[in-house]
Amino acid sequence: MFRALIIATLLAASTLTVSAQEHTIVFYNVENLFDTINDPTTADEEFLPLADRAWSAEQYQAKLQLIANALTDIAPQPPTLIGLAEVENRAVIQDLLQTAPLENANYAICHYDSPDERGIDVALLYQPDRFHYIGSRAITASTASPTRDILTVWGEMDGHPTFIVVVHWPSRIGGVRFTESERRICARQVREVVDSVMMQNPATRIIVMGDMNDNPRNKSLTEDLRAKRRPTQPTDLRNPFAEVRRGSSVYDGRWNKYDNIVVSINTPLLPIDGKRRAAIYRHPTLLTRRGTPRPTYDGTDHNGGASDHLPVYIVIGK
Repeated sequence: MFRALIIATLLAASTLTVSAQEHTIVFYNVENLFDTINDPTTADEEFLPLADRAWSAEQYQAKLQLIANALTDIAPQPPTLIGLAEVENRAVIQDLLQTAPLENANYAICHYDSPDERGIDVALLYQPDRFHYIGSRAITASTASPTRDILTVWGEMDGHPTFIVVVHWPSRIGGVRFTESERRICARQVREVVDSVMMQNPATRIIVMGDMNDNPRNKSLTEDLRAKRRPTQPTDLRNPFAEVRRGSSVYDGRWNKYDNIVVSINTPLLPIDGKRRAAIYRHPTLLTRRGTPRPTYDGTDHNGGASDHLPVYIVIGK
């Protein structure tokens, strides 16, 4: 039923038209974007005013401001699509969109509450005048432990049917060796949906973005998702972040490229700064003195940063 709905709407989208233009596509893991209100259904106790971290309304507003500034400074005009990870609920997304300068950027929200134990979700922000939204669905991950949903959104952009997936795959806590299978399960689920869409309408442009908790060379991306630096088959996905030198997050002194945006080969990637086709936004307000992402907290000490990840982005054409 779900596949039939996607197919019908994507085929219908091919008849729609809007003005052709460049589109900036952003993904940002905003690291524990929690409000200060207790949710008894999730484990959000760390981010409450009376917790050890003493998470306050002032700190929350400051974090929102840093994120809003980053998202609007990435490109000359606001991004057409913004994927987010680690948002607590729809309310924090609405608070973000009411923060200047995002308040006038005309974004709509696609979000579902996921079964993640901490209550963190993924979401998609889109500009309705540049991306014609048709439908969406959250797919529950088939992992042993509850994790973030796989968010799927379909619509039309510049006359092209477009299918978007936003993910936040299981973390490496507990060791890469013991957690790899969970990420590979998620990757195979995404690939199954992508294959279904491609089979029914090969003209559909596919965009898969998210915090995959794996690097571009790991099996979850190269084998299960079939996202490669140099695609060899028509149904392969292209991962421009395989060519990026440094990553978007740091763990134990090492840069990681966990945040990726991969696309179908019929999605035209435009050069950024004349050469690169993928970029990581490294504004000083998002960095420590050492040039690494400045997290909101270091343990229970408030650092005042936006996130322990940096935003990543691509630009696509008509």
